[in-house]
Amino acid sequence: MRGLRLVRRLPANRPGFLRLERWKARNLYADGTVSPSYTFDVLHRRTLDAVAVIPYYFTADRRAPRLMVIYKLGFRPGLYLRTRLRPPVKERRHTRVCEAVAGSLEKGDRGDRGIDARALAELFEETGLRPCRGVERLGAGFFPSHGQSTEKVHLRAARVDPASALPPPGDGSVNEADSGTAVMEAGRILRACRAGSILDPKLEIGVTRLCRRLRYPV
Repeated sequence: MRGLRLVRRLPANRPGFLRLERWKARNLYADGTVSPSYTFDVLHRRTLDAVAVIPYYFTADRRAPRLMVIYKLGFRPGLYLRTRLRPPVKERRHTRVCEAVAGSLEKGDRGDRGIDARALAELFEETGLRPCRGVERLGAGFFPSHGQSTEKVHLRAARVDPASALPPPGDGSVNEADSGTAVMEAGRILRACRAGSILDPKLEIGVTRLCRRLRYPV
């Protein structure tokens, strides 16, 4: 990717992946009093939540096997446009984003088993990989933007054999077709997150929890 051409602005009230609600409300207190009224905005995903998957494997070095994590390299047009908004600290244009394998839950994905199944589907769709033995749950989900959005991200991990990868089928979208995958040692990923060369909290939280689960020193 080297750039983006905007064709036209579409009305924001058309159906899409996100739904904006704007409310006027008052807080109710235990002593029977009520706060002054105020307004707030909140964004909802079409299916509310998402799942992120951390595919991993160990190198063959018996003395000191390294934990390797597979992640995505993709293009996010919204982030590419961020520099037009004059961010408070000068930054480069985001033509490539390092991020966790992830996707929205679908309507029938209910409970932990439903989230596990969606994690498996997203793993194969985006990497062409299937886990060696199911998926591993990495603790509770988290809210990536709790001040503006109701979305919760559920975290899973999957041990994989990179030699078994098939061509990823993708989801038919332009930007997924333009994305790819890369691999990096877990400690390097966390250092890159702290340094700002990787900016995806799903990846940082997921790799941190995976390292703790596996007792991998970072």
